[in-house]
Amino acid sequence: MHDDAAAATAGPYPQAVPTAAVPWLAALRRQLVAERDRWFLWLPVSLGVGIGLCFALPAAPGAEAGGAALVAALASLGLWLWRGRGLGIGTKGSLAVAIALALGFGLAAVRTHRVAAPVLERPGTYMVKGRVAAIEETARGRRATLDRLQLDGVSPEATPERIRVSLRRGADLVPGTVVRLRARLQPPMGPAMPGAFDYARQAWFEQLGALGYALGPVEVVAPPDDAADLGIARVRAHIADRITDHVAGDAGAVASALLTGVRAGISPQVWRDFQLSGLAHILSISGLHMVLVAGLVMGTVRYGLALIPPLALRIVVRKPAAAAAILATFLYMLLAGGTVPTQRSFLMIAVALIGVIADRDPLSMRLLAIAALVVLAWHPEALFGASFQLSFAAVGALIAVYEMARARALLGGREDGGPLRTALRYVLGVAATTLIAGTATAPFGAFHFQTVPTYGVLANLLAVPITSFWVMPAGLLAMLAMPAGLEAWPLAAMGIGIEAVLVVARLTAGLPGASVPVPLQPTGLLILFAAGGTWLVLWRRRWRYLGVVPMVAALALALLHRPPDLLVSADLDQAAVRRGDGRVVMVEWQRDSLLRESWLRGLGSAQKPVRPAPWAGPEGGLACDPAGCVLDRAGMTVALARRADATREDCRRADLLIARYGRCAGPARTLDWIALRDSGGVAVWMGPEPVIRSVAEGRGQWPWVRQAKPRSGIVAGRTSQLSGL
Repeated sequence: MHDDAAAATAGPYPQAVPTAAVPWLAALRRQLVAERDRWFLWLPVSLGVGIGLCFALPAAPGAEAGGAALVAALASLGLWLWRGRGLGIGTKGSLAVAIALALGFGLAAVRTHRVAAPVLERPGTYMVKGRVAAIEETARGRRATLDRLQLDGVSPEATPERIRVSLRRGADLVPGTVVRLRARLQPPMGPAMPGAFDYARQAWFEQLGALGYALGPVEVVAPPDDAADLGIARVRAHIADRITDHVAGDAGAVASALLTGVRAGISPQVWRDFQLSGLAHILSISGLHMVLVAGLVMGTVRYGLALIPPLALRIVVRKPAAAAAILATFLYMLLAGGTVPTQRSFLMIAVALIGVIADRDPLSMRLLAIAALVVLAWHPEALFGASFQLSFAAVGALIAVYEMARARALLGGREDGGPLRTALRYVLGVAATTLIAGTATAPFGAFHFQTVPTYGVLANLLAVPITSFWVMPAGLLAMLAMPAGLEAWPLAAMGIGIEAVLVVARLTAGLPGASVPVPLQPTGLLILFAAGGTWLVLWRRRWRYLGVVPMVAALALALLHRPPDLLVSADLDQAAVRRGDGRVVMVEWQRDSLLRESWLRGLGSAQKPVRPAPWAGPEGGLACDPAGCVLDRAGMTVALARRADATREDCRRADLLIARYGRCAGPARTLDWIALRDSGGVAVWMGPEPVIRSVAEGRGQWPWVRQAKPRSGIVAGRTSQLSGL
């Protein structure tokens, strides 16, 4: 650790404010100067803050604003490089942060407009002609992504760039095939409840303009072409088919996910088992898989070259082996679809192996910072994705612990003690890695998936060795043998190993208290926790522990957060009421299974929902019939009216009336049908001062958000806006 007095004199530092007169400012100066070798690590953080500020705006900035921010940032960078020698170190650091902020803002704004593509305006049934860009096997059939589209009744200017449709079984298609089909399509869906995941935003950046399913057989219009842009997709589909030919069922779907990144075929039950057991990271090609591929290739090439004496005596065999590992992981990344975890893993592995070639230390926090800079610059929207947050949180925590001398000596030291000591060290390493990564990612997993696994260490102690020493080596051997048609027995061996992992996941998920459900949390709490965690991980001196304060505050506020008492869908076909004991009462005049599951997760319910049947009541203050519902709680009455007669009846007694038909001239505040539709659904917190939030009010005016015409929706003797409730 640096000495404070020496650190205070380390290089010039401008003092716009006399630090002697402000003790805390002088202390801050000493700490910053002492850790100036860590300043670079804050560049991706600043870039991410700039991206976040852009997307936090209530409306999308124009492409001109984004371009101006980029020009200003690049001009400032050029001026700094040209005339920056006379600047003090503090000024340079501040200027670097400002440049990164402007770059992040500009990249996010430009990216938003650069990927702009039409989104289907309204749901409907369409005759579709298009090219198969990707094909995936799912648990219920096949799913195709189509491009080069023609939709009957839709002008070319309004035709989406891509759509995704579910096909019936038996549709034998390959990428490049031109097809015609009749499909039921709808625009990508927004959040299920206020603050929930916005799939429409993700679809916008994927240029996915509609989702749906085929209503009949698929007609092949033209055979596959030789378009180069579909080369990887064809290879991926071919490999996935070969895998499922030799490995059936859930094991085949998992094998396809591990080798090609195609996860659509994994059944919901397997997904649930892996999430509850803390093994979901195995299904996503990321650091574990990329490191295993790099290690297997490097070890094999290095051992093979060592067996050739003329080469082994003239070259350092680890260097060409490292180059071969870089190539192998790059090809693996392309095959897996180039997702954020694979990009991050490849960048870190490539830089680390280049360090091996250059005889430098291959493991440092700087590698993670470089990977984050590249990923965010290429895909700014990745900042909000679960894969980016989980991946960088886990690796950042692991590197921070590894940087501690005692932990490095304990987990990475080499001691001769026989096979028993080696085995114990491996078990300790897996347990420590799982504990560190699991602790770092638990708040992010809770935010995105509303669950926290409790037996993750146990499950990983059993499943990770099987994956590392059995499943992935067999899979890599199968990939190498596939061109010769000899992949049958390696895939069979891989399938046996995967079956063992499935057993571990299923048994762990079935243990009592295997997971802790948590309700959907406000985004601000995740930001607070991430800020504290970043401070804790990136600094080295004792002031790093100040980051624990916002982390603990975020966790405490999360425990105090109360989910909404009532959720109502935009079409008034479904409602959910949270009881005092945490159970959820579902009212479903028409069922939407996806919305139902999203609500249950968002409300933190781990038990099967209660349904008032046959429209009996009251149930937790709720009484329902085919005409609607009335909820009495905390001195407040909310009525859901699906018929005009129910609207007239409930108008006299309700404090809040959500009506599908009719109008209310009484004192009740009314959310009518059109206003409810435009709101995207509402959440209600009941009490003396009720809080009502709509889905739409938190989304802003962005290209992926359907903008409703300005209209009054709440009536309370006089007209007021929805946000005024």
